[in-house]
Amino acid sequence: MMETENALDEDVNSGASLAARVMNTLLKPFRLLVSKNALRAYLGTFLFLTTAIFMVFVSVIAYGIFYYKFIPQVGVERIVHLQFGDGHPWGVATVDSSLVSLQTYNVYVELELPRTPSNLAAGNFMLDLTLLSQPSTSARTGENTSAHSISRSRRSAMLSYASPLVDISSKISLMPLYILGWQREAERLVVQMMEQVEFSRGAQNLPNSLRLELHSRKEMQVYQAKVAFRTKFTGLRWIMYNWRITSFFIFSFTFWSVSMISASLAFLFLAVSFSGSQEEPAEIKVEDRNSTPIKKEPFDGPTPHPERSSTESDSDSSDDQRPGPPIKKEPDDAADDELRHLLDHDIEPSAGAGAGTGTESAGALGIQRRRSHLFKEEHS
Repeated sequence: MMETENALDEDVNSGASLAARVMNTLLKPFRLLVSKNALRAYLGTFLFLTTAIFMVFVSVIAYGIFYYKFIPQVGVERIVHLQFGDGHPWGVATVDSSLVSLQTYNVYVELELPRTPSNLAAGNFMLDLTLLSQPSTSARTGENTSAHSISRSRRSAMLSYASPLVDISSKISLMPLYILGWQREAERLVVQMMEQVEFSRGAQNLPNSLRLELHSRKEMQVYQAKVAFRTKFTGLRWIMYNWRITSFFIFSFTFWSVSMISASLAFLFLAVSFSGSQEEPAEIKVEDRNSTPIKKEPFDGPTPHPERSSTESDSDSSDDQRPGPPIKKEPDDAADDELRHLLDHDIEPSAGAGAGTGTESAGALGIQRRRSHLFKEEHS
């Protein structure tokens, strides 16, 4: 009967252990997914992805700012309002800070002239363009002095010639447009005044204003006058302007890669710093050089009785651990004389004498042992 019950218990235990092993095997992958290392990996991956996405936006914004600062305006145009009266027609316009240093420009003058008999009779006429620097301030008077010339150019221009027959035929063919106001009898002249002009570094080397003059033997009529600066890109500016999408991806990816490398190094440095700060410093045992070691003398008394209470043993152990002066033990003959004195006067040592400290209890037990020894000697 007992063997049957033991067999049943072993079967139950083996079945339970088998089920536990199966459950542990099934739950082992899930435990790995929620382990401390896995959670740490999840946190690191989340921080890495968040940083990567954030750096993508930062790279795009950084490239946009760099493009805006590095690539100047392709064309800068200023309308010149000509002044007629005494002398040749002239006009002044402000350039402001639209031009940049170390960038080549082609400068053009655009004139819209009506095809009047006086303009056709003027033939060739001269255009005089001067780029002026920012007016400086005198250190003595505190007044603005005249601006000096940075660059100057003189070019000739002329209206296109047309024979009377061609002129009449053109006017007849374009008559509906003239009547509807979609076109007028005027000609637009574009004269290139400067080629690949470049300004040195410094605000004083950049043009702040310009002056345009028309020199002609006869008085001319002008609809509109304009000065245009056309940039001529070279090198990196030419690549960024003509290959905008490719440059955007290349420069953004470069900036993103540098940012991610820097962020990874910063995270690694912080991780090493925090791991080093969390380590507990080793405990250093400091010994008091002034304290003198206590010399322990051998104990000749009997071992404590096993039937003593736990309270007495605890008190004895605590008293034994207290530091104190070494106890001077008397010779065995003196203890025997004292014991004989007690026996002669019928004085028995009290049982409570050993209830105090561990030394007193050991002394009392030693006296009892010597007493029994003396009784044996007397009877013998």
